[in-house]
Amino acid sequence: MKKLLLVFIISFLALGLYAQETDEPALAQGEVPADSVVEELEAVAAESAETAQAQAYVQEQNEWEAEPEPKGKKTVFAVVLDYFTLPGTTRHNEAIRYIDFGFNVGGGFGNSLIGGSDILKKEVVIDLDSWNDKITSSGVDIGFDASFHQFLDVNFRESGWGAGEFVNVDGRGDVNLPKSLFDLLSKGNLEGDHNMSGEFAVSGAVFADAGFRWYGTFLNKKLRVGVAPAYYVPLVYVPKSTLKYELDAESGLYVEVGGNLDLYNIFSDSSTLGGGGDISLNGEYALFPIIDVGGTISHIPIVPAKLANGKKFKVNGIMIDKKDQSLFDGIGDIGEITTEDGEAIDDRFVVRPLRFDFYVLYRPFRRDFLTIKPSIGFTVLNPSEEAYFNGALEAQLNVARILFVTLGTGVEEGYWRHKLGFAVDARVFEFDITAGLKSQDYLKSYQLGGAEVTVGLKFGF
Repeated sequence: MKKLLLVFIISFLALGLYAQETDEPALAQGEVPADSVVEELEAVAAESAETAQAQAYVQEQNEWEAEPEPKGKKTVFAVVLDYFTLPGTTRHNEAIRYIDFGFNVGGGFGNSLIGGSDILKKEVVIDLDSWNDKITSSGVDIGFDASFHQFLDVNFRESGWGAGEFVNVDGRGDVNLPKSLFDLLSKGNLEGDHNMSGEFAVSGAVFADAGFRWYGTFLNKKLRVGVAPAYYVPLVYVPKSTLKYELDAESGLYVEVGGNLDLYNIFSDSSTLGGGGDISLNGEYALFPIIDVGGTISHIPIVPAKLANGKKFKVNGIMIDKKDQSLFDGIGDIGEITTEDGEAIDDRFVVRPLRFDFYVLYRPFRRDFLTIKPSIGFTVLNPSEEAYFNGALEAQLNVARILFVTLGTGVEEGYWRHKLGFAVDARVFEFDITAGLKSQDYLKSYQLGGAEVTVGLKFGF
């Protein structure tokens, strides 16, 4: 009995152990254990998270590279490039009115010897020695000029094209006195001879012209070109002529002038009217939004004018008559200078002064508020037979296209010029005035050695 009970207990314990091991349900054929599924899902999730993280990193890199660099990190080259290439808001090539009709008149004079500071004072002291020391070997220049310009322009503002007509009258005269004359006045004749003679040069011309002009824009309005053919007539023409003077300084001062002066004068015989033709060209290109470059060529001869009304005039007269008088006792008597018709002179072919200019328009604020214009060029002047270098610097303030203020300085056609101009544009009309100082001598140009003024009016809509 005891043995049977022992076998029963051992069998019961064995059955309990077997049941404990078989508590988990049996897996069907091909079925994966649950723990393996969980582990696989966890691996897939981890891999997806790594992929998403990598994609987010790549996207962040691309976005960072696409963003512009902060200004503080730009290179000098990038800053300069942006300054020249970023778009501007300039409208300088756009006409203000569809139709412009107007005119301007101007005139001026200048000399290279006497400035306003020499005479605009309570007591005028004539210091011939001081004056003579400042005179160069080329002598003393005295000149004057005057002009009248009329124009009518039609502007097709949207297309950037336009055309018009013009009528102009321009005159200029030049006199050159030799240094030897002032040497005698200031130092006397060291050899004891108080009589002296010499020569001085005279030239001048007045041209009238009429023509039409056309301009157009190309290359998306970046390029603007203009053409202006004209018919011109020399109204008065004095080729460079030489007159003689005789000076007697033995007792006081006596100066007599005389000689032959060639003169072509259309008013003496209008039937001999002989005009010519020339053409002027200009162009301007927007190199950058803030810089334009341009150039002009004025009076390219096509057909020279033929003058057949010339005569040689005999000039005689007394400029200063102060014999037996003190030089500083008044100006003395000025004798009459007479001219007599002389013989006819040969026909002459005449062209107008030829001028070349190159300029740059610079707008530092990327709009028309301020425009700075440096320019260089040269002029072959007729009839003085001189060639001049031109160089100027000009600045213009443009306030809402209503008020324009211009300030300029430079050398032009033998004169040093410093000018200040104002223009008020009320759309239906515009008033311009420009005044300045001028002289053939640089220092005298600041000392009222000469002056000029130009006044203009425009009407339109």
